[in-house]
Amino acid sequence: MLVRRREPEGLLVYLTRRSSQSRFMPDAFVFPGGAVDSADRSAGALARLHGTVAGSAPEFAIAALRELFEEAGVLIACNQAGRAAILEAEHLGALRAELAQGMSFAALLAREGLALDARELIYYSNWITPLAQPVRFDTHFFVARAPEGQIAVADALEVHDGAWFAPREALQAAARDELSIMFPTRKHLERLAEYDSLDAFMNHARERTIAAVTPHIRDGNIEFAEEQAW
Repeated sequence: MLVRRREPEGLLVYLTRRSSQSRFMPDAFVFPGGAVDSADRSAGALARLHGTVAGSAPEFAIAALRELFEEAGVLIACNQAGRAAILEAEHLGALRAELAQGMSFAALLAREGLALDARELIYYSNWITPLAQPVRFDTHFFVARAPEGQIAVADALEVHDGAWFAPREALQAAARDELSIMFPTRKHLERLAEYDSLDAFMNHARERTIAAVTPHIRDGNIEFAEEQAW
């Protein structure tokens, strides 16, 4: 969940619309993300990760930051001394194009003298698809503030129509059938909508205790088991 401050108050979260050709959740508005690749576990990728994310394995942080760059064009990175990288939009676009053409992400970062900055991620939740679903995922959600000066732009390949939404307004649009939002995304948007400032939400995110959540399907509706805390 890429978030930023909304002026004069509140917060915004970035959502992208999945391709209509996707085998899972076509046309749904989702947070940027995707699967862990084998390369995300490689020694080269691990060498380009600065810091850690409490409660999460490094390959999940690498995958989250890689997918964020691929799908939204936002690169949360630092130099080897740990100072936040300041990158021009044109340069970011060129790097993203190289990645789309098959350049290794770890090699790209190494050439640029950059490391992915895991310190900017907060592990927020772990959702596992209901047993009855034909396609199942074990999904790890993270939170990150959008870096100053970077502009999120959907890649128009895997996803489309990226935009910043106030969480409550996204939920209202979904209720009017203007956005397709699946159950996990909706529940996270509901949680985001509880907070009237970015700082308040980030403080909440840092204090959370993570427990795996597996909703179930009853009478065609997805809901939580009574014993599950969310």
